[in-house]
Amino acid sequence: MTAMSIRYPAAAVVSASARGREHLSSTDLHLAGLSATDLPGADLREADLQEARLRDTCLHAADLRDANLRDADLEGADLDAADLRGAVLDGANLRAATFSPLTAWPAGFDPLAAGATPTRTQHPTDPLGGRRGR
Repeated sequence: MTAMSIRYPAAAVVSASARGREHLSSTDLHLAGLSATDLPGADLREADLQEARLRDTCLHAADLRDANLRDADLEGADLDAADLRGAVLDGANLRAATFSPLTAWPAGFDPLAAGATPTRTQHPTDPLGGRRGR
């Protein structure tokens, strides 16, 4: 089976985000304008977010495993507890993007060298207050 390749209008993502966890795995969001969008807990596994504009986007606890974020603009994005294992981050702008000890990065990736900022504050929408079972 091949991955779904759909052009998903940014406006639809923005209006849909109010409903809760978005299931956008394997979606083609190449060049999407999603800046300042709230997508906490979104399922973006294997999504094509190449060159997407995600400035100041809330991706708290989002599942971005194996997503293509090549040349994406994530400046100021909230990546607290996001799962980015296997994601392609070549050329991604992570200046001022925030992350926590719960954020999972691709093997060998250095978020500090990429300009991301660590935070230890509790996210306002985190019902567990930052406490996660292991």
